[in-house]
Amino acid sequence: MALKSVFLSMVNCSVFFDPISSRNLTKVAFEMYLSEDNVNPRTFVSDAIIDPADSTAIIRQKMIDAIVLKAQSEFAVTLPKEDILLPTYATGLTSPASETRQDIFTAPGVGQTIDTSLRPLSVFSILVTGIGGVPLAWEVAFEGSLNGLAWSEILRHTHLVGTGATIYSGSNRNPSLFIRSRCVSLTLGTAAAIGTTILGVP
Repeated sequence: MALKSVFLSMVNCSVFFDPISSRNLTKVAFEMYLSEDNVNPRTFVSDAIIDPADSTAIIRQKMIDAIVLKAQSEFAVTLPKEDILLPTYATGLTSPASETRQDIFTAPGVGQTIDTSLRPLSVFSILVTGIGGVPLAWEVAFEGSLNGLAWSEILRHTHLVGTGATIYSGSNRNPSLFIRSRCVSLTLGTAAAIGTTILGVP
């Protein structure tokens, strides 16, 4: 019986900016095992670089190619691609189960966009804190988008809520492919800046 390779689980994902393509790419690490009739499986971790524009078929092929290379380098095993078994859900787990981002504002402006298009998010929360003092007034919007160009407000955090308080979207669903924070207005008071933390989950 030929050795088989089977997807087990995600290990971690990290998003990074690729200067060559000028796009945010995702490095996906996933745990696999090699076995012969499920006897004495050998576990290993492989990784693949995924582009948000990749189709499911391309993601699948990238994962298979990464497994072939890893099996050869780790175990000196030539693993035929037809012996790599990837459950259909595997290619849907190519981004983290949540995304979080922290931005610092000293004036109104837009925080960094998080591309979550590989696994859209729908439930969110936002926290605003003063840095180096107490801010006098602020309005910070948590925004979502389906194309990264047109944005809609999901949550708004203001001085009426208070520094250090978290606002949750609760049962409200706002499926989004891109998310960001945006400082609408800011009066610093004794603070040097404000820090925003945003969190999204599927």
